[in-house]
Amino acid sequence: MRPRLKSVAWERDGARLRLVHDVRDRLLVEDPDGAVERLLELLRAGGRTVAELAEQLAMPVDDVVAAVAALDEYRLLEDGERLGGFGAADSERYFSNLGFFETFASLSCSREDFQRRLRAAHVLVLGTGGLNSNTVPHLCGLGVGRLTLLDRDTVDARNFARQYLYRWGQRGDRKVARAGEWVREFDPAIEVDTIDAAVDSAAALAALLDEYAPDVVMSGIDSPADVDDWVNAECVRAGVPYVRGGMWVSQGVVWSVDPGRSACRRCGVHEPDDGDAAGEAAAIRLHATKPRVNRGIGPVAGLLGSLAAFEVLRYLTGFEPPAYAGSPISVDFAAGCRTDQVEWARDPACPVCGSIDASVATAGDAGLGRP
Repeated sequence: MRPRLKSVAWERDGARLRLVHDVRDRLLVEDPDGAVERLLELLRAGGRTVAELAEQLAMPVDDVVAAVAALDEYRLLEDGERLGGFGAADSERYFSNLGFFETFASLSCSREDFQRRLRAAHVLVLGTGGLNSNTVPHLCGLGVGRLTLLDRDTVDARNFARQYLYRWGQRGDRKVARAGEWVREFDPAIEVDTIDAAVDSAAALAALLDEYAPDVVMSGIDSPADVDDWVNAECVRAGVPYVRGGMWVSQGVVWSVDPGRSACRRCGVHEPDDGDAAGEAAAIRLHATKPRVNRGIGPVAGLLGSLAAFEVLRYLTGFEPPAYAGSPISVDFAAGCRTDQVEWARDPACPVCGSIDASVATAGDAGLGRP
């Protein structure tokens, strides 16, 4: 290991040093004799082991080990031996990604490690319409290495309010074929498979999961009426996390299910027993009897697609834990896009996830940035 300082700025304030990497994190370190500043300068230069740092500073190795551990705890260091693996072309392609991941990197996981996890990842995308026509470009920009896209529809004029994978001259074409072409033209390095089909049963979804073995499912389909139940049950069975987004008139929602770790959708959608919740459930049932009107304009689909893509990113890299696992985030488009979040209580008697624990879920973590 050869610790290297991130892009950290510092200044002296009497006997202390003020260190800043992210403006939200400000660190004051006691340094009356200047030893810490000398260590920072050596770490900025990089290329030295801990033993070599101790020798250069004429300090006990244990003291340098403790100082390096403290700096790493504040996420100010990376291991230089885990950097430099990307050539010039890849460094340019992922320039902004690597800049983002630097903030979350540490001695055990460098910014390049995060990007490698994305390049090794496979996402099954259910639907290439309103939500996922916004999610897919984000996943491509992140450099997810493989996408399997599924859709059953054609490109229609009404899609152009929010679906930007398509072009006016493609009306009448099969959506998934055009979406696959978009991905290949955007980045030929991304492997993309397309499936022109509907998900018409739980068995069909189970077969998809067994055949394609994705790391994460990104679901944006809302028909048939039972499809969310099928995705929930089969993803939990297979130990594959899934992310879902949707819209109710003036409210949007994004959630995910982390099998064995979070509550599943079945836990969160149950018959309520208190008055307020029962009233809400009744309103939802009544709303379902109305003719369906897709109110998803571009900014709605774009915002929900971005939140969903961020959640997929969390699962694939582990740069932070999933934010919406069993804890949906709602966006109120009639109140300045105000957000709110609720927690689904995991039901130990849930017929879908009650018998699933984290040890079973670990089978679905291959390629994910999680322990």
